[in-house]
Amino acid sequence: MSLVVGAGLDKYYGAHDVFTRISFRVEHEDRIGLVGPNGEGKTTLLRLIAGLEEPTNGSLSTKRGLRIGYLPQDPPAAADVTLWDGMLAVFADLRAVEAQLHELAGRLAGDPGNADLLAQYSALQGDFEHKDGYSYENRIRSVLTGLGFGPDDYTHSLAQLSGGQRTRALLGRLLLEDPELLLLDEPTNHLDL
Repeated sequence: MSLVVGAGLDKYYGAHDVFTRISFRVEHEDRIGLVGPNGEGKTTLLRLIAGLEEPTNGSLSTKRGLRIGYLPQDPPAAADVTLWDGMLAVFADLRAVEAQLHELAGRLAGDPGNADLLAQYSALQGDFEHKDGYSYENRIRSVLTGLGFGPDDYTHSLAQLSGGQRTRALLGRLLLEDPELLLLDEPTNHLDL
């Protein structure tokens, strides 16, 4: 099944035609590059696929439940959190399960024979393990290292990073989110040499 199908897409901003009658298909494992002069609608098309804009005409359909990651040309203003905390935010649900496990472990220490607590802990631990809960910090380190960040960078505020560093941090976050479709809009615009 195709990840994304566009049929007869038009996009207008007032009287300005960005593009007309575009049709395309994105299949699983496709690698596609959009090349052309500025102002031809490449960013607009990516924003349509990412669900950030709607076409003026035509239809755009995506695989049900498709996880899309979008890296814009210009990195958005960064939150005043550390690089590490920004990456940890991807795993907020997993970390909540981890906190529940710690809480249940504490309760079990005080009441080791409680079968209900033990059953809750066992089920939660199985879910946590199934979702790779014991390795998410290693995944963060691996992605950050691959993007050129070292352990000394982990405590730097995202708001104080350069444009290129923020772009790499945003890319890292997207990679950790593990999207099925990754849209990169001129990803080297702000990358440091």
